[in-house]
Amino acid sequence: MGGSGGVYEVRRAWTRAGVSWFAAAAVLIGVCFVPHVEPADTDHIELVFAPFALWVAGVCSSRRVAVRVGEDGITLCRVVPFRKPEFVGWADVVAVDWSDDEHFWGRTSRLTLYRRTPRPVAALPGNPGLEGLDAYLATQVDPDFVATFRSTIQVERGTTLTDVDPARLAAALTALAPTVRHFGDLGDLGGATPATRLTPGR
Repeated sequence: MGGSGGVYEVRRAWTRAGVSWFAAAAVLIGVCFVPHVEPADTDHIELVFAPFALWVAGVCSSRRVAVRVGEDGITLCRVVPFRKPEFVGWADVVAVDWSDDEHFWGRTSRLTLYRRTPRPVAALPGNPGLEGLDAYLATQVDPDFVATFRSTIQVERGTTLTDVDPARLAAALTALAPTVRHFGDLGDLGGATPATRLTPGR
């Protein structure tokens, strides 16, 4: 983690998920060397797990910047270093969603930017059924929440193998882009609108 003058950087790092994935792959590779354990007709099956273990180790040990929240906008870097990072200026960022989810294989997290579209989505043609549904949703959902989906596209990056600190991320967003809405787990940490969760049931 790093940053100065309000800038916040999220870096690749060894996380609980990374350690778990690497350990699981290492155990499977080790089991393959135990006599009479490897299934018949599957010589060198450990070669299937070795690339994954090496990939996890390489990503977690790289300490490369994954996300940079700066004065001009957000830069989303890719796992593959030779691919060009994607920069989104604050003028185009409507909302930021960071969510930490629990699955049967462990915890994962993701960062989603809601980027303003060049052409706002037009309203749907008049339809009594749709109008009734819109009227009902208007009483159940924050209008700003609906507007975010109508006028944006999503840009998403996984942050499971990073040292992201949601409190510092929310603070940086508030300091550098006070009009940007916070969704997901960031909704509890401030933002332009009251806390809103995008994931049903969360």
